[in-house]
Amino acid sequence: MFYDIPNTRNLTETFRAGNLSLFRSVMCIVISILVVGCGSDTTESGANVAPSAVSRDFVDLDDGARFSGDIVQGLKQGFGVYIWPNGDRYEGNWQDDAMSGAGAFTDRSGRLYDGQWKAGRYNGEGVYKWPSGSTYKGQFVDGLKNGNGSYTWADGRVYVGEFKNDKKNGAGSYQWPDGRKYTGQFVNDARTGRGRLLSPSGENYDGQFVEGAQHGSGNASYPDGSTYEGEFDEDQKVGRGTMKWPSGEIYSGQFRADTPNGAGIMQWPNGNRYEGGFVSGIMQGRGKYYWQDGRVYDGEFKHGARTGKGSLQWPSGERYIGDFVSDTREGRGTFSWPDGSKYVGSFSQSQLHGRGSCTASGQTAPCRFDKGVRIE
Repeated sequence: MFYDIPNTRNLTETFRAGNLSLFRSVMCIVISILVVGCGSDTTESGANVAPSAVSRDFVDLDDGARFSGDIVQGLKQGFGVYIWPNGDRYEGNWQDDAMSGAGAFTDRSGRLYDGQWKAGRYNGEGVYKWPSGSTYKGQFVDGLKNGNGSYTWADGRVYVGEFKNDKKNGAGSYQWPDGRKYTGQFVNDARTGRGRLLSPSGENYDGQFVEGAQHGSGNASYPDGSTYEGEFDEDQKVGRGTMKWPSGEIYSGQFRADTPNGAGIMQWPNGNRYEGGFVSGIMQGRGKYYWQDGRVYDGEFKHGARTGKGSLQWPSGERYIGDFVSDTREGRGTFSWPDGSKYVGSFSQSQLHGRGSCTASGQTAPCRFDKGVRIE
């Protein structure tokens, strides 16, 4: 068998052509590997990672607002960011084109709500902050404060309790920066119902409130140690009540404008007692005064003193009926003794003084006295 041997020149050219083709093939493979390798490095570095919902580009909506998030069949769904044309911003969850779930809303004035939403309104637990620094933390229903919550004002006031329709309603506590604290019932933001108001100064009240004022029956204590139990009207003692002072005085009766006014009884620690009329805390009008030694005055009072017509009875049986001026027997009067004798005439400085008539043993005759001494 014989084989044809190719021409050497032709073989060399054929070899060179084959090497060139092989070289080109090898270079293409190397370049492909390098390209693939570079692509893998780029992917691992994150430069070509698809953006999340938060970092998605905003799209402009027909109403001038901007939105970043998912829109399914024309409705906003899932997490998204919505910016109104005026600058208001919501960042949170959406359901069927409405803010629902957890989310935060900030308006251009600086107000912030961060909490639960339902159908585009605050619903559930949340925090609402005002630019002034005031803060509410608690429950919401349809955009209004409803349920339990706490409200803190920028000036330091704090309310903790129940809310209804955006106002304080129900049981709660309200504290002022100066340390005063009210615990009790609220109606439409006002202290109304049964409550207790405590003050660092020692002025405390436990009773009924109406529109923030002490109104109705209640008990009060004061810094000087005095106490009052009775009726109030617009923070003042009005109506019937009992006042006790640390010195031992006790008044029971009618009050007006924080002081005894009207009929009442005043008792002193030494046993003396007055029953009668009062004006601005002073005995005035008709009344009776009882001394611990048994004396009794029944008559008129003016500016806290026996003045006018009255009678004074001693436990020994003596009795005076007549005129009084500033607690003294002054003017015309009758003084009688237990044995039936009596004097009818003038008095001065509580003594028989001047002309009158004297009766003794059934006989009456003119008589005259000088500072209690009979001279005629």
